[in-house]
Amino acid sequence: MRQTLASHTIKLTTLSPLHIGAGDEYILSPYSDYVQRGDSLIYIDTKKLQKSIQGDKALVDAFVNGIRQFENNRSTFVLEDFISGQLGMEIDDFAAHVVKIEGDCKKAHIHRFISTAGKPFIPGSSLKGAIRTAVLVDWLLNRKEGELEMNKIRAAVNNNDTKKAKEALENINPEQACFGSIEYDVFRHLRISDSVFIDASNLMVGGMKRVTLPSEKKKKQQQSKIPQWSEVICPSVETTFSLSMITPLETTGFDFLDHQSVSQLFSIVNQVSGISCRRELAMLKSAQGFSVFADFYKKLEKHVTSLKPNEAIIRLGGGKTWFDNSIGLSIDSNEFGPVKLFQKYLDLLLGIESSPFPTTRSAIVKNDVPVYPLGWVKLTLLKN
Repeated sequence: MRQTLASHTIKLTTLSPLHIGAGDEYILSPYSDYVQRGDSLIYIDTKKLQKSIQGDKALVDAFVNGIRQFENNRSTFVLEDFISGQLGMEIDDFAAHVVKIEGDCKKAHIHRFISTAGKPFIPGSSLKGAIRTAVLVDWLLNRKEGELEMNKIRAAVNNNDTKKAKEALENINPEQACFGSIEYDVFRHLRISDSVFIDASNLMVGGMKRVTLPSEKKKKQQQSKIPQWSEVICPSVETTFSLSMITPLETTGFDFLDHQSVSQLFSIVNQVSGISCRRELAMLKSAQGFSVFADFYKKLEKHVTSLKPNEAIIRLGGGKTWFDNSIGLSIDSNEFGPVKLFQKYLDLLLGIESSPFPTTRSAIVKNDVPVYPLGWVKLTLLKN
């Protein structure tokens, strides 16, 4: 069989704030990297700032000693005061660009969005990983081969010998059973590029908090006291990326790969996203303080069910739950068994005995109200 390459351009539209972290080493400091003015952050050209201080020992000492001054475990150093007082200049003299911020970050560190030369983009690896998880969940729920793997997991969980049950679960590899070993992985026939660069003006900084769902033990909603401030891509921002499929030399058992069909792949993705939405709505149904958050999912679930064949909705980046990153949606299903069997699976695999699970959600919070979940995007196949 002669191999052919079918390439497609996919438009990506953010439906909720999206954060894909650049890594722990890429963090903005309030002592050198930004100044907040109202609802804006002024990013500082640090090279220009460094150049203005360099070579002047008194200025270097003033800067270093200023950062080292603490009161009640917080630095009293104010970058804007240093620039106006010690340098005799204005913040605008060092401004690189301005980003909108929701709320007061109170001189917190800010996690950056992944970028190249300051230009944000969505990595192809993030897209491919999310699609791969959706295909695996669908395979476990809807394919005979997947049913056999589910039977193995079910049998392991039902073993009354805890030690043997754990060992059996650790030896089961549904991902390899689905896609094949590393050297023969069928997903090598699917290639996804990084997205086109996104203009930095589409970034905002938002405060993400871990918000606890009320339970029998904790009747009220609780939030982490300190938000994690992060750069996010705003909702309704568009970019594009390339999705390519290579004709396999032998049939893979996956129609979307064997026939190079994006619509069939999107159908799988949408089924799994629909399951995820319905699960979230069930979990949020009686959770106080989550009405705005739940409204987002109500609209999203309707959106998923009304998509055209050339459209898909999927979740990317930070803020996803365990279910979005694992086979959890397959195990927490009627096909797997009763709720108690799922809870036993969680206890064996993760050491989690309580319900609901997970007990928290990452959310963009405004005025202590969870407003947005993170990472939901829409994909649209464009005509070549």
